[in-house]
Amino acid sequence: MTIAVKIQFSPEGESGPVFDYLDELQRDNPKAAAKLAVDLQVLGSEGIRCRKISIAPLGGGLWELKRLYARLEYRILFCIHEGEVWLLHAFIKKTRKTPARDLELARQRMKEVMSR
Repeated sequence: MTIAVKIQFSPEGESGPVFDYLDELQRDNPKAAAKLAVDLQVLGSEGIRCRKISIAPLGGGLWELKRLYARLEYRILFCIHEGEVWLLHAFIKKTRKTPARDLELARQRMKEVMSR
């Protein structure tokens, strides 16, 4: 059974840093942006248990959507609040371990979403 969820952009719902990141990526690398857009559509229509996309829990309610494209590791960090997926932070992962500053930024944005 799949559970559809609404995709929201932190902090506004319809706009925010991840929206801006994807918009810029669309201009700079439209194929990568299209891949991420499809992944987000799948996440929205099938939920976090979907095996068609690569997602992983990072702990404390924080999740990571992973997309490898053209040797670049794209990441979108998100949380789930009241049945909605909130996109918190997006970046290209350049090291083996997710940088602490990216995790901290996503966790701060997650606190703001959860306090609503």
